[in-house]
Amino acid sequence: MLLRYSLVVLGFSPLLTASHLARPMANTSSGSYVGFYDAQNQVDRFLGLRFASPPTQRFTPTIPVSSALKGLQNATTFGADCPQLPAPLSVAGFAAGPPLRGANQSEDCFFVNVWRPAGTLPGDKLPILIYIFGGGYFSGSGSEWEGTNLVRRSVATKTPIIYITFNYRTGVLGFIGSAQASPSALNVGLQDQRDAFRWIQDNAEAFGGDGSRITISGESAGGSSVHMHYLYPDSRRTFRAGISSSGTSLVLNTPACEWHDRPGGAYTLLGNVTGCGSGPGSFECLQNLPFDTFWPLALTTYLPSNGVPIPPWSVTCKGPQGSLIEEYPVKKVINGDFLDLPIITGTNKNEGNFVIGTSLLELTPQPPIDVENTILSGFIAAQATNFKNVSQATLSKLLDLYAHPTDDLSNSTLFDRATQFETDYSFLGPQRLFLKTASAEERKQDVWAYSFQQHLPGSPDFFGAFHTSDLYYLDMGFPIVPAQKLKSQIQDIYISFVNDLSPGILWPKYAEESKIVMRLLDGSLSPIVDTVRRNLTDFLNQVDVMEEFGRFG
Repeated sequence: MLLRYSLVVLGFSPLLTASHLARPMANTSSGSYVGFYDAQNQVDRFLGLRFASPPTQRFTPTIPVSSALKGLQNATTFGADCPQLPAPLSVAGFAAGPPLRGANQSEDCFFVNVWRPAGTLPGDKLPILIYIFGGGYFSGSGSEWEGTNLVRRSVATKTPIIYITFNYRTGVLGFIGSAQASPSALNVGLQDQRDAFRWIQDNAEAFGGDGSRITISGESAGGSSVHMHYLYPDSRRTFRAGISSSGTSLVLNTPACEWHDRPGGAYTLLGNVTGCGSGPGSFECLQNLPFDTFWPLALTTYLPSNGVPIPPWSVTCKGPQGSLIEEYPVKKVINGDFLDLPIITGTNKNEGNFVIGTSLLELTPQPPIDVENTILSGFIAAQATNFKNVSQATLSKLLDLYAHPTDDLSNSTLFDRATQFETDYSFLGPQRLFLKTASAEERKQDVWAYSFQQHLPGSPDFFGAFHTSDLYYLDMGFPIVPAQKLKSQIQDIYISFVNDLSPGILWPKYAEESKIVMRLLDGSLSPIVDTVRRNLTDFLNQVDVMEEFGRFG
């Protein structure tokens, strides 16, 4: 009764009949849909709404729906997930994401899912939160991430929102890289995201939403995607703000697309296993292979190597004009060439502990220091792309900088050193580089930064506040955690920002002079000075060092 009463107080129609609630309707540009009324949670759901036509050729950009589907379409089950690994990767028994819930896997996977407060009507103009799933750009789906509890919380706090997820192509289908590929086929997964934004904005009113009040958000690859849409904006403004969790504007290195053509590179491997080769005509060959032939062979290139569970199709790439990413991200970040829109962005304290897996932890016996340094040196050098080699002087400096880990979470100094380097190189360093530019005196962008520091109950001690652990507190698909206060606080930050472009708590905007970030820790939600390993990330952010790792091409 309380939830229903809240809807009335907030301006929702009190005249809705049981039949209206039982069959929520939406008339969109792709058809008329009937969704599902969840009486227990007082939420309407519309699942599997088409935002683009079925693809006509592999790797090509989406085609808008030219004419609406005839008749009333059922929107009570998810559409197909885009092709990917059959299950999310996991480390020490913790999966990188919830299970996929799509009807199947198919190249025809361009679907949107909507959660809204029950009884929302066209014209209510609720603000919209779009969530971009993560998964390293090689896995994930909009079907993983539930909006029920976040929408319920928004109604309970009398600040209702609409929550939307969607699918985009991942892995080789969304992020093929090669000089042989046409420019329009490069980073097509990001183009899918842009096309979904457009459809959502065009159809916002059909769900009772406000197309001028859209916030995009995401975690990991989804968080990186938020940054990428700031750096490479659509000519049409489809959102007004962003929330990026554990994702940075550098997206690892974003190498040149032709880097995948090197011997042993992803495109070369794909050409070898499919018989298409990697020279002229290879791209057209890959496009024309029947899916049932192409896909099992393509999946063989996803197999992890050297214990690192990251397939080669896990990065965006810098291509020529027409490829969406026409300039290296690091150059745009340093030059301030990105949207000046409000953004919340942050990282977890121990991002690298989950990302690199447990292979270094499981070495038996743990190696002596000279062998440990050799292994760590190789791990660091392997981060370089674009045919670059890290100098011995830089490697020696990094071995010295990471000689004494600030977090002693395991019984392996090798693991602790490697995970802290991974945290700094892939997450914390790029985050600080972006914040420095965004908060510059001449710019003063509305940007709030955070450090998530909560150890997830039940997870291994050596995980710390690991990559993806913050998602347990958004209550969108992972099991519910016992730290209820932190959960409601993080949910309220999202809900407040979507409504008012403010985190809703005493949270100073980031400034390079003060370096204040919000510490997200159960029982201790408070601003702190972000100084941890600052000298290490400053070194990693030196232009000459970034050049050695290939971040400038």
